[in-house]
Amino acid sequence: MRENSKSDISLKDYLTEEERKKLVASLHHALVWVGVKEPQELIVDNGDLSREIEKFHQTEGDLPAEVHASGKIELHRLIWRLINEKEITEPERIQIEEIIEILQKKERSEEEALKEEALSPERARAIHDEAAGIIRSILDLKDVLKKKGHAAAPDDATEELIRQKVSQAKRWNQIIEEIKGDKI
Repeated sequence: MRENSKSDISLKDYLTEEERKKLVASLHHALVWVGVKEPQELIVDNGDLSREIEKFHQTEGDLPAEVHASGKIELHRLIWRLINEKEITEPERIQIEEIIEILQKKERSEEEALKEEALSPERARAIHDEAAGIIRSILDLKDVLKKKGHAAAPDDATEELIRQKVSQAKRWNQIIEEIKGDKI
């Protein structure tokens, strides 16, 4: 039995323009990540990884254990570890930001593949699902940064805002006490 050559593949085996637009639009939907799991592992471009490492004058030894110089990222394990960390150090924060940039580039690459490549519906759905999983991972990593990134001392503006809120609460409490005193 001979393999299918390109000429044996009919147009019906490829994604239609309408299907393509729906998949791409789905990636831009605000809740595309709901119900989607982050990929267990993800292979990213080694060049992208090297450029991110160099940007912050780091070496391969500075990478988290879940990120391999070959371009393999054990994404699920990395996110799980970070979620369970009590605090994120400054070097870890930089590493997370680097990984987010790499993942964003990978997601854009997959979106471009959906827009431009001749794909079967099955292959297009697989690319879409992987891109949605990457989006989920990006959001999870950003959430880790947001929740654990504030472990450092607050800046002057934050401290001033806290003082203002405390002062407002004290004034409201004083007003309430005065009103209670008038009723007695």
